Amino acid sequence: MQHGNFFIARIITYVFLITALVVGSWYAYPLLQKHQQKSFTIFYDAPLLLSSTDISLNGVKMALEQRAYRAGNAAIKLVVVDDGDKDGAWVESRERKNAEAAAADPSTVAFIGPLNSGAAKISMPILNQAGIIQISPSNTWPGLTKTGFLPGEPGVFYPTGQPHYVRVATTDDLQGPAGAMWANELGFKSVYVVNDSDPYGVGIANLFEREAKNIGISVLGSNAITVDASTTATVAEEIIALHPDLVYYGGLTTDGGPELLKYLRGHGNTSAFMGPDGIFEQEFISKAGASAAEGIYITAIGVPPAEAKTPTAAAFVKNYKERFHSEPDVFGALAYDATTALLDAIDRVSSGDKSAILKEVKSIRSQPGIFGNWGFDKNGDTTLTLMSGNIVKNGTFEFNKILKVE
Repeated sequence: MQHGNFFIARIITYVFLITALVVGSWYAYPLLQKHQQKSFTIFYDAPLLLSSTDISLNGVKMALEQRAYRAGNAAIKLVVVDDGDKDGAWVESRERKNAEAAAADPSTVAFIGPLNSGAAKISMPILNQAGIIQISPSNTWPGLTKTGFLPGEPGVFYPTGQPHYVRVATTDDLQGPAGAMWANELGFKSVYVVNDSDPYGVGIANLFEREAKNIGISVLGSNAITVDASTTATVAEEIIALHPDLVYYGGLTTDGGPELLKYLRGHGNTSAFMGPDGIFEQEFISKAGASAAEGIYITAIGVPPAEAKTPTAAAFVKNYKERFHSEPDVFGALAYDATTALLDAIDRVSSGDKSAILKEVKSIRSQPGIFGNWGFDKNGDTTLTLMSGNIVKNGTFEFNKILKVE
């Protein structure tokens, strides 16, 4: 009988221990999950062959390194994807593939990029349907966020009806007119306007032309070029025949702008030459040739970080030089600010909840940055409107002045 009691007691003890383990595990599991090492993914998308991309990506890396690649109590994995071809021009199929990859990865919490506004038109609807915050350091086409530019924009980019996109770059509806006002200040009385057939180039060229006419600059002609040398030569010959005071090129380095300038200078044309930040990169000077590019005018969003005259800018420039042994530019600074703001938002959410991160980023109204405090307006555009005028001297871009923006 005593043996029987002992046996029963042992069974009761085992049942109690098993029950305690099960119940304990039930309550402990969420805690273990909470403290388990998590990883969130951020995609960075741009044409990787461009030097301007290198500087922008460096800004992203600096912001992540300063946080030890952590935010929201989790490790941050940076996935860098290339949407460019062998010449650094963005490619529609690559941009689509990159956006689809980000959307398919359940750990993705944000998408930084793309570099080009035309590429953004491809990736935005995909990321919108995935509910992933998209933040661009460099897109400037206003129709991505504002009505009144091209039919259907910006609604076509937001199939869910809930915008997911923000940017830290000032838009072309400010940059195009600022270029025209600068041209007027420089004393140019006539201009020939060229675009590169890309949505960005067409848009900013039209905005420049409209403002030039408004302030009394005579527009002698306007035309489009492509990377095809024959179209470049045809437009160049028309410019040579008209000999305007200024040639305005709205477009990208990769779409024929350097070749146009090289042709003009090679055939004796001395008209001044101006372009937007789509050509604000060393590749333009290299392709056109230092001699041909000497003295050309470039408008750009923001100002060079060294000219910002804020404590944050001074620290950024110092740290960037120490880390990468080169000078940062506007896009590197904007990429740094964009990434910092994103990481701050993830910290506040303290999870990988995509919808919460999206809401938190869009609600940013006062974020300390390299160029001062900034935020996003109701459209997702930056509240900063700084813009600079730059001139090529001795084969490099030199800051000339802060441009008037209206």
